[in-house]
Amino acid sequence: MIIKTIRMGIVETNCYLVWDARGGEAFIVDPADFTAELANALTGEELRPKYIILTHGHGDHIGGIPALKRAYPDIQLAAGRNEEALLADVKFNFSDEITGQKISLKADVPLSEGDKLKVGGMTLSVIETPGHTAGGICIRVEKVLFSGDTLFRASVGRTDLPTGDQDAIVKSIRNKLFTLPDDTAVYPGHMEETTIGFEKAHNPFV
Repeated sequence: MIIKTIRMGIVETNCYLVWDARGGEAFIVDPADFTAELANALTGEELRPKYIILTHGHGDHIGGIPALKRAYPDIQLAAGRNEEALLADVKFNFSDEITGQKISLKADVPLSEGDKLKVGGMTLSVIETPGHTAGGICIRVEKVLFSGDTLFRASVGRTDLPTGDQDAIVKSIRNKLFTLPDDTAVYPGHMEETTIGFEKAHNPFV
């Protein structure tokens, strides 16, 4: 598994391009934009992107989806099953304010707790983590966790936006993410990478 981090947009969202070095099949997590860097990585590595995976539906994570769908017509959009309303509603997802585009989306692949996706030789496991939004998810691949805006380095996602819930995000982190091995690498939606062990010891919010 190879992971390329590309920071995008006005709030420096971490978009992750992840691929299987043995075959070139790939997935993209939270494309805030379809930047030249992302396009060049896809073509330069001769990758075949199978999924766009959204950890949640806010505008700073979805801005690149329309262009990616045009460039790769067979790519499938995967998102949490409880994120449908937020993804569809421009008012709730803030896409116009953040990207200047009115983006309304419907997942091709609705995801639930425990679902598995196969990308090349990689198996992706879905963890439902409501709190930042009602339909937020994290994706685990081996000892790597893509945590979106649920868990940051020494912080957590805000819960004062539509469908957010402070109690829910704390429960999601404590009861689900903190049960993962301490050496699990955490790739968040913003800021720097961390580990589950570091967050258990140092995150003041949970």
